Amino acid sequence: MALREQPTATKKSLTPDYWLEKVETSENSELSAILKENFPADIVMLLEQITFDFQRHIFEILPDEIVAEVIVDLDDLLQLRLFNYLTPLRQISIGEMLSSDDAADLIAKLDMTLTESVLTGISTEKSKLIAELMQYDEDSAGGIMDKEAVTAPAEYTIGEIVKLLKRSSWEREDIYNVYLLSKDRELLGSISLKSLILCEANILATDVMIDDMVTINVDMDKEDVAELFRRYDMTTAAVVNSSNLFVGRITHDDILDVVIEEADEDIARISGQTEIDPGERSVWRNLRSRLPWLLLGLLGGLIAAGVISGYQQDISRLSSVVFFLPLVAAMGGNAGIQTSSLMVRGFATGEISDFGMIGRVLRELGVALLTGFVCSLGSLLLSWWWQADIRLALALSISLYAIIVIAAIIGVIVPFGLKKLGLDPALATGPFITTTNDIIGLMIYLWVATYLL
Repeated sequence: MALREQPTATKKSLTPDYWLEKVETSENSELSAILKENFPADIVMLLEQITFDFQRHIFEILPDEIVAEVIVDLDDLLQLRLFNYLTPLRQISIGEMLSSDDAADLIAKLDMTLTESVLTGISTEKSKLIAELMQYDEDSAGGIMDKEAVTAPAEYTIGEIVKLLKRSSWEREDIYNVYLLSKDRELLGSISLKSLILCEANILATDVMIDDMVTINVDMDKEDVAELFRRYDMTTAAVVNSSNLFVGRITHDDILDVVIEEADEDIARISGQTEIDPGERSVWRNLRSRLPWLLLGLLGGLIAAGVISGYQQDISRLSSVVFFLPLVAAMGGNAGIQTSSLMVRGFATGEISDFGMIGRVLRELGVALLTGFVCSLGSLLLSWWWQADIRLALALSISLYAIIVIAAIIGVIVPFGLKKLGLDPALATGPFITTTNDIIGLMIYLWVATYLL
């Protein structure tokens, strides 16, 4: 993306009411001046709070370089709506200003006619880079890399590389190092900006280059890429193909986007949604995201009601059994969620893998046995004191112990099983785990209570 002068920090804290008032009442020149004083991220926050008519108005009065910085951080749906609203000339201008990876992400979402129009209008070199990036899976390293890396022939000296940087630096948004390539574009190593500054101009770059760096295969899943960045504390990494030919680079800001996206997806699934967007205004999109899992919970509740109805005669004779039904259901769901959430997080961060899974299961089983013992003992004493019925207290205590242990086992096995099947382990949490454990917990409690009472 083309570089522009960075705005100064916001002079004062701007509340949503202040923004809305300015958008609704200010003249275009005044509003444009106010917006230019703030960072693109501030403008994104403003756009998320106003109607589409005002959103379009802001895009009309802002210069293309600011629109280019703002549009890449918008929600996909809003991004498309606003980009489609722009004139063809502005669409081409913004496409030219975006970095190759951001442009590829945006253009890939457009319809075929608009895609061809934008690619035809921008420069041939930029269009070629974007077309190449669009060939990669969006969830792979190739899908998040950019092509704007600085490369140099391996035979260059430090002085020659510095001259190359001076000629090309304005075309690059961020420069962290220079990648040294053979004549066939095989990656041989990299040289840092620190070395370029400190070394003498006549020194060969190969004499001070780093040749044992961590590289990323272009087909690697982006979650695995994020894990490598975390493990090796990297700022940037070269992307190569299977023949070790250099194809691009990934920077820390790309990885931050991946981490946030994956975290949002996991939170959404844990809460029983297909996606999560706190700023989403569309009733139908929210409904489509949430309703399926709520219907699953409804089905599970009906099954649980069926389980209870099977013990109707026993419950009618022993009404005190009903008092503890919510407790039984809640404890099973909570125990399952605790364990499954730890598993999901462990899979996401790489702390848990197939290696040592048996040990993980045994550790979680040990924790479940201890927590189950404490909870069952507490329930035994409190329910006996409350109801003065030792058999009812024993039924509740035994049931809770079994429920907590089983829920913990399910919380480990189900996410692991989904991962082995190639599915997202986050799907195991939320409504699925809680509904399953509710049903199993009620069955155990009512069976034990019927047998003892």
